[in-house]
Amino acid sequence: MATATDIGPLLAEAKTMGLVRPHPAHDVHCENCAGRLDGKGDCPTCGVIGRSEGELAQRAKTDPDGIAKVLTTAIARRKAYKPLGREAKSQER
Repeated sequence: MATATDIGPLLAEAKTMGLVRPHPAHDVHCENCAGRLDGKGDCPTCGVIGRSEGELAQRAKTDPDGIAKVLTTAIARRKAYKPLGREAKSQER
């Protein structure tokens, strides 16, 4: 079973990838990819997590496995994410 300290490396990796970005409650589209955010403010397209680092750490105290899964999923989504349009522009040049 995971402990709260086990999310440290995952949280650090997510921060270096720019995934932890709290959004205002009224935002429905991701600032990174313009995809539609889910009910928790997370982006299923590019992996942005719409909650603050403090909120994730606080929640990890009661549900470390759940937060580890959120972070792991977000990191995997970001690694698989390929922005549209950038490849087309580089091929035109």
